[in-house]
Amino acid sequence: MPNIEKLALPVSWSLCNAMNSFRFAFSQWKNLKTLIMAHNDFFIWPYTFEFRVVGENCSNLNNLKIMGYLDNKDAVEIVRYLQSLKRLSLRCSSVNFKGVLLLIRGLGNLAILNLTHCQYFRCNSITINNVVQASTQKLDKLIICSKNDCKVCKDRPAMFGLDALYEKYWRNDEIKELEF
Repeated sequence: MPNIEKLALPVSWSLCNAMNSFRFAFSQWKNLKTLIMAHNDFFIWPYTFEFRVVGENCSNLNNLKIMGYLDNKDAVEIVRYLQSLKRLSLRCSSVNFKGVLLLIRGLGNLAILNLTHCQYFRCNSITINNVVQASTQKLDKLIICSKNDCKVCKDRPAMFGLDALYEKYWRNDEIKELEF
């Protein structure tokens, strides 16, 4: 299926034990415009997602949705290899503010960022206010939810519960191009 334009990879994709197969598959998807994936170091250990492979092979990719955990290493890789991104959704993910700021400042074409229903981890003195301020200076649209009034955030299981969120909400997104 070399002409795929939209691809969703659930958590179970990480069970593929042949990274050469992964590299080969992405090398065939030159027309890929939208990638939706569950991404979490816990799920894909001992493998790591190779944003480099995607960036080198999928030059038309401008929509990315990650559900899981985004750390600074992933943010650096995304900025380095996925400069064509226009829309990025981290919906229902666990993210740190430093990584989010790196994405906002480093992705030159980024226009829309979705941070709804995220669990935030502070990094030094960086807060959500820093993220909002950086977004208003650079992005066309930042999408966040009100934690106090948000039904999805209140539905988050007490013990982190990313699996439950993936299963219930992975198809939805506030960015139309990233709905499945």
